[in-house]
Amino acid sequence: MAASTPILAEKLHEYPQQGVIDGTSDGVAAVLDDCLNKNGGVLQLLHRYAGRTFCSPGKRLRLEEKSYYPDYMGGTGLDEIWMCCTVPIVTGVIDTRTNKAPFREGEAHVLASDGQVISLQDLIAANPETVMGEKITAFSKEMFGDPTWPIVSKKFDNLNPIPDHLHWKKWEVYDINSYDNPGVSPSHYHTTAMGLYPFVTKDQFLACMKRYGKGEYNGIRHLAPHTMMKLDDGFVMPNGVLHSPTDLCTHELHVTMDEHFLAEDVTLDGRISAEAAFYACREQDYPKSKHGDWDYLVEQFDFAANQDPDFVLKNSRPAITAEEFSGDGVDAKWIVYGELLGEQKCSILRLIVKPGAKTNFRPESPTMFHTNGGSGRVGKLEVRYHQNMILGEIYPEIGFITQAAIAAGGVEIENTGTEPLVLTFDFPQNAHSKTPGT
Repeated sequence: MAASTPILAEKLHEYPQQGVIDGTSDGVAAVLDDCLNKNGGVLQLLHRYAGRTFCSPGKRLRLEEKSYYPDYMGGTGLDEIWMCCTVPIVTGVIDTRTNKAPFREGEAHVLASDGQVISLQDLIAANPETVMGEKITAFSKEMFGDPTWPIVSKKFDNLNPIPDHLHWKKWEVYDINSYDNPGVSPSHYHTTAMGLYPFVTKDQFLACMKRYGKGEYNGIRHLAPHTMMKLDDGFVMPNGVLHSPTDLCTHELHVTMDEHFLAEDVTLDGRISAEAAFYACREQDYPKSKHGDWDYLVEQFDFAANQDPDFVLKNSRPAITAEEFSGDGVDAKWIVYGELLGEQKCSILRLIVKPGAKTNFRPESPTMFHTNGGSGRVGKLEVRYHQNMILGEIYPEIGFITQAAIAAGGVEIENTGTEPLVLTFDFPQNAHSKTPGT
């Protein structure tokens, strides 16, 4: 790190021992060069943990038991890992040490060569085309105004189903896999509520929403079909559709934003007030003056999308072979692929590399990845899957393959252990010249 690069006074809540580099300073270009040189163009990302005030941890994030409930989170437990996110998130949690939301909660940070950390967004801003490439840089500028990584990669893991909710603008995709859910039988009964039954009328839905907070339960999930989620396959969820995700650990990608409306007023984790139902709605999507106006909400609701009888058929993504990345000792599968809402929104690739095997990995686009099992290396970054992780410790499991690495010929992936090395790659919008699965 450049000697003149200053360190911020505030720390990431999980990593109080690591200094946070001021990414707006003059030395950030040198920091980026150091990060790229350290692992051959592969950036090591930190685990960023968060909790939702309306959820309880399912405890499959592989933390040690006592790390799930930090004493500064007012009783809220950690139920999410945000692996690659470049915008602030909205959880409602207050850090009792500062009486503010945790500093840069959920935002991706990179481990620098000297042990300090720096925001991934600051590195992107310093040289977006070196990190993300020309195509992703141009796309993100057009969509967001400034260059940023255009998707979010996270995992959520809850003891109970998440409250039935919808996103006005934020589409999502799911990868519910056996690696994150060890011991779960293929015949499990963990379901996700999706939309409304076709027989539900507008008046019935309005009556349900007008009961919000006024009785024992508004009954929204009684109006919803429930679908068993198949392990190791993908699923896509268009924005505007009600859903109450299963109580399984779920790898999720979505467009770079964080917004939601909670349509359910009582869950196994407690009651949700009407005020809380709207607190994560963005003004540009749903005006604050209309919070609690149930007639207005129902007028905005997309009944056609929510009552599509072929919704599951259209949005399921059975895993398929990824021929372009398969090879000797390497099994590759697309978990999420194809188009969503008529466009190539994002995709998820899983590589399983046998012990002793190696492959040169050169995708068309930069990609974020995380480790689902085993040990090995991605470029020069040594990765290893961990159990019983301690909050505050840094573990090499998550990385970002930059355009610099791809331009240099890609990265070699090698399994250096005795068990299969399992890596999952998240690709952004328009990453492929030919959409996988089409």
